[in-house]
Amino acid sequence: MIYFEDLPLGIKTDLGTYTFTEDDIIKFASQWDPQPFHTDAVAAQDSIFGGLVASGWHVCVIWMKLMVANRQRHLEKMKQKVAGGISPGFRELKWLAPVRPGDTLHYYSTNTEKVELKSRPAFGILRSFNEAINQDGVSVMTFTGQGFMGRRPKKR
Repeated sequence: MIYFEDLPLGIKTDLGTYTFTEDDIIKFASQWDPQPFHTDAVAAQDSIFGGLVASGWHVCVIWMKLMVANRQRHLEKMKQKVAGGISPGFRELKWLAPVRPGDTLHYYSTNTEKVELKSRPAFGILRSFNEAINQDGVSVMTFTGQGFMGRRPKKR
């Protein structure tokens, strides 16, 4: 079992990459963020972006998919079934640059802080800096994630 106390800080984890296609951008946005600059390549030409761009929520959803897949691989390697996953929310979400069809984003997560909880001594909160960087080295999304982690049981 991985406990709060076992988690190192400062290690950058490579979560993987994802290439956004025009079809994926339009399909996601049509269902979840139906603004013309996400759903209509022609209408998007007249927007502030000058062309079709992915929804910021789409960029976030891909981070989540890659984070869960990374955690699952790690658990399987350690022959464990469950760890983490419960979050009190995130902080400081920023969409820094548009993501266009054909862009490939590389996603990373770095554990930055551990918070001991006096109100729930069986848990701690692990904070992480999360980032998506495009193929040109431009950071397009950042946020601070938070997750509850079980503390190592005290020996009696």
